[in-house]
Amino acid sequence: MIPLDPVTQLEAIAILSAIALAASRYRFLDRSGVAASIPIGYLIIVLGGLRYFALLLAFFLIASIVTKIRTRALGRSPPDKDHVRSWRNVVANGLIPTLVVVLSRAGGVGGEIVAAGYLGSIGTAFADTLATEVGMAFGRSPRLILGLRRVEKGTPGAITPHGYLGGALALLTLCALAWALKLAGPATAVITIIAGISGTTIDSLLGAGVQAKYLCRRCGRIVEDRSHCGLEAEKIAGVSWIDTHAVNLISTAVGAAMAAALAGGL
Repeated sequence: MIPLDPVTQLEAIAILSAIALAASRYRFLDRSGVAASIPIGYLIIVLGGLRYFALLLAFFLIASIVTKIRTRALGRSPPDKDHVRSWRNVVANGLIPTLVVVLSRAGGVGGEIVAAGYLGSIGTAFADTLATEVGMAFGRSPRLILGLRRVEKGTPGAITPHGYLGGALALLTLCALAWALKLAGPATAVITIIAGISGTTIDSLLGAGVQAKYLCRRCGRIVEDRSHCGLEAEKIAGVSWIDTHAVNLISTAVGAAMAAALAGGL
């Protein structure tokens, strides 16, 4: 049984209540997203501490703001709903960091390995999100990571140089915050960047190779959702149960495992 500090629990409840209200007010999360974020945030605060939670919160805020800016700047019609995140987004990006903290407390794993695994998972999610947003906003049509043929923006598994630059910027930002919070030195920062870039590349490979893809019956685009433009889309490739959220979950797990393994080998 892991002992929990009552004061820390009260702090967690107060902090998460304030964040939940703000997230709902500014439409960063829908109701299901708010509900899913509370247990994830609670476990990270009471088991990992406020420093670990601050990194997850920074990722969430920066990613949400960048997504809102991108969707509004492009002026899509029908409106892009990705800027309002649901419980699936929260779990896909937050479950692995939470498990890293929980398992570290239960198993008594060393601090550097835990920090690296935690940063590797968040770094993968952060890099992937900013790579997508920057790639959607800038540059020419992307190329599919498998075969490198030109595809439309938003196609699962598509990559661009601008996207990788966005991912690298996300990782540098995360490492700078971790250094300021005294959670990462130079070695852990390098590990985080390696794991984050590798994790987001795995995300793209899974997106191109096994993620379910659908053809919109109205606009003709290849999309990752079962419905598009108000109509049910036609499945044309991939495994039905592997959607973008499953891909995110797998890639963050890869990022965490790679970073922890590298840290353990130092």
